[in-house]
Amino acid sequence: MDERLAKLLTEAQRDLVMAPIEKARTLPANAFVSEDWFTLEIERVFGPNWVGVLFDCELTGPGSAMPFVLFGMPLVAVKDHEHTVRVFHNLCPYDGCPVVRHAGHQLDELTVYYHGWRYRLDGQLIDAPYWNGAPDCSPSELNGHDGNLVAIATEVRLGVVFINLDGSAEPIDEWLTPWRKLVDPHYAVDRLVPARDQEGLPLIETRRVESNWKTYQENASINILHEAFTHDLYRKSPEVPRVDTQGEPRFELTLDEKLVAFAHARVDSGNTYDEIRLPSAGHDPAVIPDYGFFTTLFPNINVPLLDSMIKVNLVLPETPGKTVLKHLRFYCPEALDKDNFLEEEQAVQTLFDVVHYEDQLAIEAVQQARHSPAWQQHFYAPFWDTLHHRFNQLVMIDLEKT
Repeated sequence: MDERLAKLLTEAQRDLVMAPIEKARTLPANAFVSEDWFTLEIERVFGPNWVGVLFDCELTGPGSAMPFVLFGMPLVAVKDHEHTVRVFHNLCPYDGCPVVRHAGHQLDELTVYYHGWRYRLDGQLIDAPYWNGAPDCSPSELNGHDGNLVAIATEVRLGVVFINLDGSAEPIDEWLTPWRKLVDPHYAVDRLVPARDQEGLPLIETRRVESNWKTYQENASINILHEAFTHDLYRKSPEVPRVDTQGEPRFELTLDEKLVAFAHARVDSGNTYDEIRLPSAGHDPAVIPDYGFFTTLFPNINVPLLDSMIKVNLVLPETPGKTVLKHLRFYCPEALDKDNFLEEEQAVQTLFDVVHYEDQLAIEAVQQARHSPAWQQHFYAPFWDTLHHRFNQLVMIDLEKT
């Protein structure tokens, strides 16, 4: 370990995280409460990886600009008139003022509030009026200074705007390959469109939880056993816990690169979930897929896939103990055309409201308990916790990179 990481955990603690699951332990308590640990994660986990930051449909059309803050940094997403999305550091190189202070629509250029510098939607400086006294000072007259906005590597996939802060990530389609390989045979992902209300606005839900981002992640799509105890929906199901009468698992695990996921066959979960009377999210809108999935793309994307929809969750750390969550469901176009779409979508939202509340009680209680001197490194149940074990190892692998 390098010096910065060695200040946060011992070699013995590190070795327990990386041990086989039968002997392994979780990340130590300060991984969830320490400012220094959080700072190192922002640099070494979130900096080198693809991170989902917002939904493409939040940029309402050509000429849209949306400022946002990530890890304390002011950023701005811009969609130009060719529908290309770019993310920039929202900072004028001259005066330090944010270039975009409020969301904008049908823009042809960006103008800085403080000193009037004007930018094209691709981040190129148009002019810097009066910077040298002339009303139309051109970029070529800045004494060699670069006046353009600083761009961040940006891609749009799955209806999500992804960024790679330090530019070192593999091509995004390589990163997504394990996920596509798992779900594409069952779900027509590229046909799906975001849920919208009667006015055509995307039905995006934003929530905050008083927990570390990892505390949320370990619950969201990789903790299988808690279902039977935490959620009323699952407590009522004869199919949960997900084992058969001989105690054999009725779930299938996938650990592949940055993907951790589990699948459940519809034949084993058909009595658990209420029927949604909308066309399928599968390749044939009339045929429900044989499998549902709970998937996590490390570090901050969760995607459950079930019957008529997929739900994309963005996990955005604010502080060691606070996390912002953004959720949006995607359906096939035929579903949105149905007269009962909004009724069914509201029923799904009501269900998730309950599930989220039940999870939040547990997540925030676990986060609080991590301040206890009795909580250091916990053990795993090898039958259930393979995904959690792998997720923690992915964190450690990134932290050890310098």
